Amino acid sequence: MDRSPPPDEESRIPSSPTTVVVIDSPDKRPSSASSASSDKKQKNSIEKDESSASNEITDLSIPPKKKWYRRLNPLRWRKIPPLPEERTPSREYGANIFSLITFQWMAPLMSVGYLRPLELQDIWTVNPDRAVDILSERLDNAFERRLAREGKYPLFWALFDTFRFEFLLGGICQLFAACMQVFAPYMTRYLIAYAEEAWDAQHSGQPAPHIAKGMGFAIGITLMQIGQSLCTNQFIYRGQMVGAQIRAVLVSKIFTKAMKLSNRAKAGGQRSKEEIQALKAAKEGLLKGEEGEGKEKKEKKEKKEKAGKVVEADGWNNGRIVTLMSVDVDRINLACGLFHLLWTSPITLILTLILLLVNIGYSALSGYALLVIGMPLLTLAVRSLVKRRRNINKMTDQRVSLTQEILQAVRFVKFFGWESSFLDRLKQIRHREIRSIQTLLSIRNANLCASSSLPVFASMLAFITYSLSNHALEAAPIFSSLGLFNCLRMPLNLLPLVIGQVTDAWTAMNRIQTFFLAEEQDETIQWNQDMSPAFKLERASFTWEQSPTDSSKAAAAAATATTTTTTTTDKTKEKASPLLIQGANNAGEDEEQQQDSMEPFKLTDISFEVGRHELLAVIGTVGCGKSSLLAALAGDMRITGGQVEMGASRAFCPQYAWIQNASVQKNILFGKDYDEDWYNTVVDACALRPDLDMFPNGDSTEIGERGITVSGGQKQRLNIARAIYFNAEIILMDDPLSAVDAHVGRHIMDQAICGLLRDRCRILATHQLHVLNRCDRIIVMDEGRIDAIDTYENLMRDNELFQRLMATTSQEQHKEEEEEIEEEAIEEAVEEKTEKKEEAAIKPKDSSAKIPAKPGAALMQQEERSTGSAGWTIWKAYIQASGSLFNLVLVVCSLAAVNGANVMTSLWLSYWTSDKYTYLSTGQYIGIYAGLGATQVLLLFVFSTVITICGTNASKTMFHRAMYRVLRAPMAFFDTTPLGRITNRFSKDVQVMDSDLSDALRIYLFTITMIVSVIVLIIVFFHYFAIALGPLFILFLLAANYYRASARDMKRHESVLRSHVFARFSEAITGTACIRAYGVESEFRRTIRAAIDTMNGAYFLTFSNQRWLSVRLDAVGNTMVLVTGILVVTSRFDVSPSISGLVLSYILAIVQMLQFTIRQLAEVENNMNSTERIHYYGTELDQEAPLHTIEVAAAWPEAGRITFSDVKMRYRAGLPLVLKGLSMDIRGGERIGIVGRTGAGKSSIMSALFRLTELSEGSVEIDGIDIGRVGLADLRSRLAIIPQDPALFKGTVRSNLDPFHEHNDLELWSALRQANLIGDETSSPDSPDLSEEKSRQPKLTLDSSVDEEGLNFSLGQRQLMALARALVRDARIIVCDEATSSVDFETDQKIQATMAAGFRGKTLLCIAHRLRTIIHYDRICVMDQGQIAEMDAPVRLFEAGGIFRAMCERSGITREDFTLPVHT
Repeated sequence: MDRSPPPDEESRIPSSPTTVVVIDSPDKRPSSASSASSDKKQKNSIEKDESSASNEITDLSIPPKKKWYRRLNPLRWRKIPPLPEERTPSREYGANIFSLITFQWMAPLMSVGYLRPLELQDIWTVNPDRAVDILSERLDNAFERRLAREGKYPLFWALFDTFRFEFLLGGICQLFAACMQVFAPYMTRYLIAYAEEAWDAQHSGQPAPHIAKGMGFAIGITLMQIGQSLCTNQFIYRGQMVGAQIRAVLVSKIFTKAMKLSNRAKAGGQRSKEEIQALKAAKEGLLKGEEGEGKEKKEKKEKKEKAGKVVEADGWNNGRIVTLMSVDVDRINLACGLFHLLWTSPITLILTLILLLVNIGYSALSGYALLVIGMPLLTLAVRSLVKRRRNINKMTDQRVSLTQEILQAVRFVKFFGWESSFLDRLKQIRHREIRSIQTLLSIRNANLCASSSLPVFASMLAFITYSLSNHALEAAPIFSSLGLFNCLRMPLNLLPLVIGQVTDAWTAMNRIQTFFLAEEQDETIQWNQDMSPAFKLERASFTWEQSPTDSSKAAAAAATATTTTTTTTDKTKEKASPLLIQGANNAGEDEEQQQDSMEPFKLTDISFEVGRHELLAVIGTVGCGKSSLLAALAGDMRITGGQVEMGASRAFCPQYAWIQNASVQKNILFGKDYDEDWYNTVVDACALRPDLDMFPNGDSTEIGERGITVSGGQKQRLNIARAIYFNAEIILMDDPLSAVDAHVGRHIMDQAICGLLRDRCRILATHQLHVLNRCDRIIVMDEGRIDAIDTYENLMRDNELFQRLMATTSQEQHKEEEEEIEEEAIEEAVEEKTEKKEEAAIKPKDSSAKIPAKPGAALMQQEERSTGSAGWTIWKAYIQASGSLFNLVLVVCSLAAVNGANVMTSLWLSYWTSDKYTYLSTGQYIGIYAGLGATQVLLLFVFSTVITICGTNASKTMFHRAMYRVLRAPMAFFDTTPLGRITNRFSKDVQVMDSDLSDALRIYLFTITMIVSVIVLIIVFFHYFAIALGPLFILFLLAANYYRASARDMKRHESVLRSHVFARFSEAITGTACIRAYGVESEFRRTIRAAIDTMNGAYFLTFSNQRWLSVRLDAVGNTMVLVTGILVVTSRFDVSPSISGLVLSYILAIVQMLQFTIRQLAEVENNMNSTERIHYYGTELDQEAPLHTIEVAAAWPEAGRITFSDVKMRYRAGLPLVLKGLSMDIRGGERIGIVGRTGAGKSSIMSALFRLTELSEGSVEIDGIDIGRVGLADLRSRLAIIPQDPALFKGTVRSNLDPFHEHNDLELWSALRQANLIGDETSSPDSPDLSEEKSRQPKLTLDSSVDEEGLNFSLGQRQLMALARALVRDARIIVCDEATSSVDFETDQKIQATMAAGFRGKTLLCIAHRLRTIIHYDRICVMDQGQIAEMDAPVRLFEAGGIFRAMCERSGITREDFTLPVHT
């Protein structure tokens, strides 16, 4: 039911031979992004990644039993080569000139790939001459030189300087190829003239010309074709290699720049006029003369424009930087492949015109005029498509963003039963997107048909003009000219494509250049190792940066703090703080408050110094600047005044830990060498030992993306462990104890902060005031300023703000001290009862559900992969998804008609030249000829449109099926599948199906059938061609299969390795602040470069094995040309010269198509892999129970009674039971508190109630109805939940409270008011600061915007929003899952008061970790190891003297506390 397929089952799912290039797919294997501090270590980590990548394929490539025809193949009789022990450098390095020209150096690898699947060990490492380190150094030097010259486009010229030789070599090869491509068809004129001479001599009895002359022409044409083939292959290879190397160096340089980028540039700001003037003055002092000054002004102006106008739109946020390294860099890579066609195509066109003028005189000009007029018009039409494509891209972005949001919060979506509603929203967007794509593709098809038929019509017009100008149509000039017009087809078709690619690449290059010129983080902190204090600040001021805000949304943005920093993901509390501060003195003046709220948060006039062994605490109210002060010391805020001196190395422990997708050990080492003793000491001090014992693979256990597989407490302890292991002199800790249990916090305080670190300088921002008396000094922050700095005793005596703070929060302090004991009591009391002495007292905070203790098993399932091409099942599913199987008939018929019309048009020309039908006039010949041409174009348009419409319909249908099935998949699927993998299918794979697949299919079907029809035509007239065709066809198939066998695996390896690069890059970019604070940029840069080189090892080989195939297929094609030429010579007396001319012009055309057809076949199979991956999600995923089953009353549940009967549950097959025979009866309207240690099964009760996980045994009933029989939508829509991690969606407050418009505004306002998000009606009367706090808060409205994941709200506000959501739903049963675990005292008070009032009379299940919050509930349920240890009214449990009594005694709760009135 909720079982996800194990890896071995998934491996048997068939897929296509070549994997799609994976973009934005974070990989699931442990990244070694932070594990190397030396080259040796780097190599090891990369090899480990490589082996994991290799395993992903090898494990799933079980060789099938050989088929009978394979056993007949002598090439397969050879011994299967063993797996090499280590990878060797590319054979290209040191290969001889012949090998380089023919790509014979690829042969050993192709041979291995043919005999067995290629493993990663087989694939050669990158050619040392092409290593990214060497190339990056060259580019950096060239870029600096070009910047110094102050010329235009420094990046373009720097790239040219770096890759000059290979780039120009490709250009020269293409020039020769273009010339020979034109001269070969021209040479056919002489061969046809020879055949014509022989034909006439035969029929007139004259002596025939010698056969040697004809043979000479045939061999000459073949040699030209061979020369053209070799030059073209070198041109394409050199172009692709330059593009790939440019991609490598740019990705490396973008990463390097991202590590240095200033927060101001990230936020989209620019330097002030004063700063620019100061910079000018400084530079002018170095420049000589007015010229230098002028240039400087110009440069500064340009830089300002770039940093201002361009960047100001969005700023260089992480998303844009990732787009640069994926989309923009790829555009440059793509454009390099065929770049030289940009200037060689016009040369080809001019050369062809000259030869046409020689052939048929001025008549050629009429055909050329059509080309000259037609091509610009078609180029304009292509440009009009760009605007349409932009609009489609917006829709696609909208769809992908919504998909990502749904998947990120899928647990939440399931809790609320919102799957169908979200699917409807997706369906609407998708419907609009597909309609737009179909319109775009239809217009583009018309365009393509027109462009491909232009040479046909041009030749027609020329021949008709030639005929009407009293010329007799002779075979030699006519068919030579037809060949020349045909060779225009390729440059004419490719030129608009190349112009488009180059234009895109130019735009991309300018964007990247703008990024490279963006402001870098100034190292304004002065380092002085000799100073006596650890650091010193003198009248220092700092600021965060203002994020760009659309002016039309200014008011909404002001209200919800969207203008605060985007660069401090680890400081959510302070994201809202600028608003709280700025409006403090202007609470009533809305306009002024709005202006103030646009200002980013600042720290002003900060002066203090700290000794090298001092422990300094930073305290203050919410939003006073505690986190900002630490961020400023970590170098993450811009200094606007004063001076900062630092005398030692620093480590930074942010409030929100940045955890890598790597092993636990790598996360702690963070690029430092492994020191076993120190490592073990740090692990013990940070209370991580019990966690390591519990993890499946100890400290080698991989942590999921963004740390999703570990609890909040574990993340924070890893964060602290990293900071301590780094062994820096200064440790900055931003509230590190907030996310850990109280007794764990005390352990860390004793063993780590005041233990291991006692001789270091420690700055600790905290709101846990009970630690203050252990600090040497305390800084009291107030509204971005230091109010006081002194010892605890002096501040208590002298400082009014500190006294007030202590007084107003004494209740909190007292409560926290009690909670320490309470939490420990819950742990220890149960421990005593169960006598589990071997379990450590220090445990992680989160539910065991998140950490399956299945020994040795990797958490993330391997992705199902194929070992062959897509089978008929997938094709059948694809055809059916397009509408019906009848569409296949439609495609076949239109294809046959197109080819029939194509051959008939040319055949008719040969009939005309030989005047086969003597009774037809010239006018009639012309009329039929023109009619056939027009029919051909029309049929081609019909065929193209049928293919694209069927393809997009299939994509739409399969997307909906897959999305529906994914959303209906059990939670086990999401727990074991990386989010990046799912997102990749719904972005990249869907995009491939939308347009790429139908394009590739259209071209492949058209070219393959055209080749077949031409071969049939040749055999009809030259029967002996069939004899030569047999062996040539076998050679053709062997070369193609030889290529496909290794190309498949190579592409797959490249795809896996590319996802490593993307995962590492994206991950490291999100942790820039952390990486900078530790100063480990060079380590990460080295890791990224090593990953790029590893990827390029496979990526470069994908180009050379394409060229290997091309050279050999061209050899087959050129042999066909030679055979045809010889047959024309030997059959000169039997076959009409007009037919010989036709056949020669065709054979030259299809030679160009042979390799193109094989490449298109590989492309179709490659793209069908995307179809298969979507189809797999749409048909194979396990599903939850149905949404609707039995009919339930509209008012159900009326009472809200819940009965658990012998409930047994496990999270996934193969895991132990988490609930073991649970039975309890909860009356309607009863409030139940659930307590227990970590892993006791508290959260599992919630999973069982919402049926997120189905029961193994037993039943749960609500109001007498077994919920196992109720549809999931009916069940979940009648319950409400306040989860531990509140999920907010991008949009507005309204769309988050009521995403599907089921409630009116009055209800929404009421919920906001009850949740204390607006107004002060339900505030606690004995919280004196609440009214003051309210005055500081900006006004929240239903239309206030909400950022992704709600990051513009503090954690407390998000928790209140989740509460408001539950109030809006107004369900009879509410589940509260540790809703107050991550909030401050004040928010906790608000939530408890609201729950007491808002949920009165409703059934409430509250999973609590604070005993005092639930002692007034009706009953308490004490959980232990999936069973109920005790359950009764709090007073009775207390009097019974069991576990609960022990908890209360340890917490200092007395009998009188139970009789106190409930605090509301």
